[in-house]
Amino acid sequence: MKANISRWIILLLALVCVVQAVSAFEVIKTEVKPDSDILEPGQEVNAHYVIAYKMASTRADERDDETFEFSTGLQNPSWDFKIRREGTPDIPFATKYGTYQTLLEFDLDYGGDVKLDVQVRGTVPTTSSSEVEIVKVEHLRNKYVEGEYHMNRKVVSTQQITGSLSAQQQRLKDLKADIDDKAGKGVDVASAQAKYDAANQDLTHAASAGPSQAAGYIATATKAIDEAKALLDKAWAEKEVSNAAATLETLDGMITYFVENRSMGSDPQVVAIMTKRESAVQFYSQAKDNLNANNYPLARSKATEGQNKANEALTDANTLREKIGDGFNLDSNLLLYIGAGVIIVLVIVGIVIYRKKTGWDELG
Repeated sequence: MKANISRWIILLLALVCVVQAVSAFEVIKTEVKPDSDILEPGQEVNAHYVIAYKMASTRADERDDETFEFSTGLQNPSWDFKIRREGTPDIPFATKYGTYQTLLEFDLDYGGDVKLDVQVRGTVPTTSSSEVEIVKVEHLRNKYVEGEYHMNRKVVSTQQITGSLSAQQQRLKDLKADIDDKAGKGVDVASAQAKYDAANQDLTHAASAGPSQAAGYIATATKAIDEAKALLDKAWAEKEVSNAAATLETLDGMITYFVENRSMGSDPQVVAIMTKRESAVQFYSQAKDNLNANNYPLARSKATEGQNKANEALTDANTLREKIGDGFNLDSNLLLYIGAGVIIVLVIVGIVIYRKKTGWDELG
């Protein structure tokens, strides 16, 4: 039993050693010129990499079972490799040409931690592909890939830029029409207008820039247009909710008049108005909830339903008020009543004085 346990321990230790022996590499420095994320056909590219690596093979009979393979999608590429070790001069290789390059373990194994300096130069293909592979690095052992690294860049042509620019210019035009329409409805369009102005400026720059720069301007403008549309959608929903709130406030004033000023709280007509008001409030509450949840289309829909119901109740309230008249209102007619009272008192006093004077004349 102890012998079996010992064998298992030895086997586990061996597996640990195998795992530790697996080679690894890391790209610790990258520099690509031009440094734009977007390239254009025919553009010259110079890419520089520094790779830290450690060979897995250690035995003499395993030499040359490891390789580093390099490839690129650039046209007419040239490669410069050199070994870098701390405290010693760099070891350069002769410049190599071609899409694929291989470095053998014989070329790379200097023991310990070593760095490989790689520089590749080439031209972006003039094909219609939307992406180019600047470099691909594979570390192979016994023909199996132990690790790999890729760097790609997007490619845009003049034709692609022309089509993309035209599409975003049309979107910008539609956005402007939408902003003007909502402004006419009283919507606060300031935030959306600011995004529109930024997008307009970017598209103006894109129209006179090269493909790679233009692509960056168009991407920024596209984002600004999307943000403007979202801000306008929000502002529109806020306006509709605000309109519903204002209508409800007017309706509440009418109901207060009937209940407090005219003591009609139990009147069936007032009760019907109050019932419609409660329905309108429910829609309004749903509209606010959806507004807070950023569901702007549903917020507008519920706000519109609430306002329609509130307007219906308000129409009934106005009709009822015309029907019953204003009635007696001490506050609004106080001065009129005081004036009338003064006149009546003056008339009475005048009559009394007149009669007394007349009586004196008859006696006298």
